[in-house]
Amino acid sequence: MLVLGIDTSTKVGGLGLYDSEKGLIGENNLTLERTHSERLMPMLEMLLKAADLTVQDLDGFAVTLGPGSFTGIRIGVTTAKTLAQITEKPIVGVSTLEVTAFNLVMTPGLICPIFDARNRRVYTARFYGNQGGLERITEDASCTIDQLVDELKDEKGPIYFVGDAVSLYKDMLRSELRERVLFPPYSLQLPRGGTVAELGYQALNRGKKDDLFALTPNYLKPSQAEINWQKKYGKQVK
Repeated sequence: MLVLGIDTSTKVGGLGLYDSEKGLIGENNLTLERTHSERLMPMLEMLLKAADLTVQDLDGFAVTLGPGSFTGIRIGVTTAKTLAQITEKPIVGVSTLEVTAFNLVMTPGLICPIFDARNRRVYTARFYGNQGGLERITEDASCTIDQLVDELKDEKGPIYFVGDAVSLYKDMLRSELRERVLFPPYSLQLPRGGTVAELGYQALNRGKKDDLFALTPNYLKPSQAEINWQKKYGKQVK
């Protein structure tokens, strides 16, 4: 089984190709000033060409559903769904937080991805590295960084923080949680296309697949446009 993974939920755009027999056979992760809509398809063409493959050779697709950049997530999900529909191959969505935590899958201890949700809020979840697999402790959620710190104060062991909000709150986390706080290198801080592909393969191999037309992003909070609409008209966007 050959699975393409797509991630556009952060400033890094990532693609990966995972083969059930060979493992990760190709990956492309780029941080550029251009938007994901401009660079995603050229990145895909380059990756497939380098692997001597076409889209029709793929057996399935995996895509991050968020939480993260609203616009970025929409681009990735729309692209993955279009490719799945054209090729008539299965698709599965994965959590951006789980993908990022998977970078530390061999690390014993609590893994806590945090992504900036603005106004001192973060998207977060908690996992334990467990013999090469991830054990999910909490569901994806949005909370203030202060709430998260309060919840973590009773943790006894090391806490590994990853995600783009690390750079914003590193000093605070170190001050409040002290020696328990650990920050992996930057190369492990953000989701990777290869990890999306690997987790997608694992899910598809277990028989899990999402309904192509029901698959939607997981934003976890209203967009700024929706917030502005609600303030102006006093009701939620339908």
